[in-house]
Amino acid sequence: MDAPITQALNGGGPLVQAQDAGMITFGSAPLHGGDLLDAMTPELVDLIRPGLTPGAAGLLAAASCPALDVVLTSASSHAHWDDAARALAVPLTREHLRRVTDELATG
Repeated sequence: MDAPITQALNGGGPLVQAQDAGMITFGSAPLHGGDLLDAMTPELVDLIRPGLTPGAAGLLAAASCPALDVVLTSASSHAHWDDAARALAVPLTREHLRRVTDELATG
């Protein structure tokens, strides 16, 4: 999960190249499944934003990528959609997102 985000934070990678070519960039982040949950330790969730569920923390990290225009997500219940909306209300800053990707790189 961290490689495309790190590349975008550094001003490169396929997402930045797509934006530079005038394309709209999309990412996919299922809220309660997929690779995002595998990376979400309690410590990483707290680093991203204390109080979030692991799924919401992963979604927030992915959606905060500076080179993404749209993040597609899916959820299995109204409560999960509410979880996503709360998480995405305030995206991570570039500096905060860099701390998250640095932590992922060491993990």
